[in-house]
Amino acid sequence: MDPKQLVAHRGYQALYPENTLLAYRKAIAAGALFLETDIQFSADIQPILYHDLKLKRVSGKAGLTTDHPLRSLVEFSAHEPKRLGQHYIEEKISPLSALVRELEQHPKIFAYIEIKEEAIAFVGIKAAYTAISQCLQSVATQCHLISYDYSFILHARNAGWERCGVVLKKWRDLKLPVIEAIAPGTIFCNHKKIPRNAQLNHLEPELVVFEITDTRLASQWLDRGADKIETFDIGTMIDT
Repeated sequence: MDPKQLVAHRGYQALYPENTLLAYRKAIAAGALFLETDIQFSADIQPILYHDLKLKRVSGKAGLTTDHPLRSLVEFSAHEPKRLGQHYIEEKISPLSALVRELEQHPKIFAYIEIKEEAIAFVGIKAAYTAISQCLQSVATQCHLISYDYSFILHARNAGWERCGVVLKKWRDLKLPVIEAIAPGTIFCNHKKIPRNAQLNHLEPELVVFEITDTRLASQWLDRGADKIETFDIGTMIDT
């Protein structure tokens, strides 16, 4: 498949621990042009590449990301022990700033930065936007801010962030006034939430559907009008 039509969901997640620098470097090596990452916060309001608020699944530890300052979190493994065993135990939690450095080295790579709702609830919309936008300043033209929290994305839009998108909770949310106010450039949606009769070709924003690892299903969605497919298995999808 064409890499221009694919988004590496949490990096090359199928083979490597999600949201780690290893997963992103492997995705880029496999040919990915678009990455997606998740953002949680440390206790000292530093953005980290992490999907869950709880540390258990990815790091095998009790507690929350917000229980610890960044200096402690970056010493924790991010090896996904239940899924991948101890093979990647040396992989650590990364701050968002580490991904920024990767993007600086790859100016043709774009990233969708998903700010998790729990992260926004922890620090508030304004503080969350300030921390993330300041961190991304040097690569702002390469980064789309996305979230299930529509109010956060509206704030980002009003604050002047150019590339704004939403992750739809429900397909009918497209009709909400807040979505119209955001005027998102990108819409992410679980393919299972899209009605069979939805006319995708009439959408103005870019549509990214997830989570798909089957090339036949991916092709069906692209034929129907989706612009990109978000996948955990970026290498296989590109090679097929």
